[in-house]
Amino acid sequence: MRNANLIAVRINRQFIRDRRFIAMSFIVPLLLMLLIKYIFDSLPGLARLGVRISDYAILFAAYLVHFLAYVLSTIVLVRDRVSGTLDRMFVYGYRRREIVLGYVAGYSTIAAGQTAVVLFLTGYLFDVNLLPDLGAVIITMLALAVVSVGLGVFTSNFARNEGQVFPFIPMVSVPSALLSGIAIPIDDLPRFLQWLSYLVPLRYAVEILQGVLVRQESFFSMWRPLAALAGVGAALVASASLTLRERT
Repeated sequence: MRNANLIAVRINRQFIRDRRFIAMSFIVPLLLMLLIKYIFDSLPGLARLGVRISDYAILFAAYLVHFLAYVLSTIVLVRDRVSGTLDRMFVYGYRRREIVLGYVAGYSTIAAGQTAVVLFLTGYLFDVNLLPDLGAVIITMLALAVVSVGLGVFTSNFARNEGQVFPFIPMVSVPSALLSGIAIPIDDLPRFLQWLSYLVPLRYAVEILQGVLVRQESFFSMWRPLAALAGVGAALVASASLTLRERT
């Protein structure tokens, strides 16, 4: 684990030195949350239909955490590959598993910061009281962020440069929005898509958040989707380690 820790420390130092990147990493969630708030406020008919905006705000917040963590890790790791940083780690004898774990740990730090910003804005802008279940929400969101980083690391293995990353963004973001239960209830989907939704990490986070915040269920009763989310994360890290190759 020493090499993995060294990689994580290097990544965090790079983030600290790149002030513009740090600023954009937190400004973008702010702007997106303001946009979501503006759209919801522009649709007063939702309240007349009995739709509780607060129930959907936290789900959109989860999607935002998932999307930002995934895109961040995908693009930055490909940048390291293009710059030769990844090749040098192979030359120095780093193992694939160490590299993947180091990248996941390093990117999870900035993803955790973005998660904190998104949760604060959700509570403030949408008047959502997260305090009674704050522990459950934080654990779920952080787990989703880490799993999303693992997904980004895995996806980046199939891109040789930054330009090849962009087709992978809608390949993950669109199914995540449609198959997670945010826009369409999973039970209303065709059987094939219901089975496919089990591959979407966001599905499990949405299930936990709906159970705890909407249905007022105990967080401990949500152990199945939480275990599934952790299992998907472990599978993604293992797959990323197996598919990681030295690119010269």
